Amino acid sequence: MQKQSQSFHIAPTTVPKPIETNQQSPIVAAKGTSALLTKNPAPPMLPASQHGSPVVTPPGPSDDLIVSPAEAEIRRDYIYEEYAIIAPGRHNRPFDMRADEHPLIETANSPRLDDQPIIASLNIGKTPHKVRVVGNKFPALDTGNPKAYGQQEIVIDTQYANTPLGTLDTNEIGTVLTMYRNRIAELSKQPHIKYVQVFKNDGHHAGASLAHAHTQIFALPIVPPLCRDHLLAIQAYIQANESNPYDDIIAFETKAQERLIGQNTSAASIAPYASRWPLEAWIIPTSNAQSFGSVDDQQIRDIAILLQKILHKLHSKKIDYNFFIEQGLQKEQRWVLKVYGRDVVSPMGGLEVSTGIMINTIPPEAAAKWYRS
Repeated sequence: MQKQSQSFHIAPTTVPKPIETNQQSPIVAAKGTSALLTKNPAPPMLPASQHGSPVVTPPGPSDDLIVSPAEAEIRRDYIYEEYAIIAPGRHNRPFDMRADEHPLIETANSPRLDDQPIIASLNIGKTPHKVRVVGNKFPALDTGNPKAYGQQEIVIDTQYANTPLGTLDTNEIGTVLTMYRNRIAELSKQPHIKYVQVFKNDGHHAGASLAHAHTQIFALPIVPPLCRDHLLAIQAYIQANESNPYDDIIAFETKAQERLIGQNTSAASIAPYASRWPLEAWIIPTSNAQSFGSVDDQQIRDIAILLQKILHKLHSKKIDYNFFIEQGLQKEQRWVLKVYGRDVVSPMGGLEVSTGIMINTIPPEAAAKWYRS
């Protein structure tokens, strides 16, 4: 039986007993099984619907997303032992200073991305729109450097100036995704390359230094430890529950509906239950696909529909973001495309840096409703 959350509205003489943070996976709790993912199990968390979803006030053209006050809650990831504090009340805390606007605007004097040799190029049908890949002009990794071996590439999302990815249509975004697929597949074949990371920084607050729409690719000679830890958690979940965690997540969110952004034959887009970043969104494939390098053309078209909706919404409200494709290491894993809002309301501070526990002031239920609107 699920245990009700403790209320913090208590008599002054009462000392509240905190809920254990070493919690059960919400998808395991929803199944009603006794299979636990941690060594020291604690009572399962309530689904968000039992806490009451916050009411969303639709933002204006340049307003932040605003949600009504709701009780803060510590949430655990579906699979990994990673935590977020969902604290919508902190949205209203006072600031002495607000960050200045840092718009990235392309001009005739802006550094060019296309002055490097072209590695690959794709056209979008019969249109003049092209997606190109070039080498990184200032690489941190190089195949000629044994001390920092690897390869860095830049995907030029469009040849048009001041045209962010979030303004492109689904066909154009599909061509960009096709280029990701092709480069992941090609770079993964190279000797000594163990992991290929595709990521995008859109806007100053997300780490972008150039205005022209582009994506970065790092071909690494090592497997990042976080990716290896995720593999172990996936394997432990499968062993404990005898089911596929990705299917379980999609089923859990499809049933709940409140965090579901979109869905089609190939994938589902969700605002994850324990969102660590404001307006965090995931695109999860519905079939087993360890690497994004193996997706087919129909899947690309379906993924583009889901991604375009998310990126267009972020761009329309001038919200900077990162997204990246998390690659699987073994057949038990699937690739997952993850989007993080970066300049919304809550910057990374001391708690996040020191503990890895993120405070998110926008509940995923509110984020999903905002994306759907």
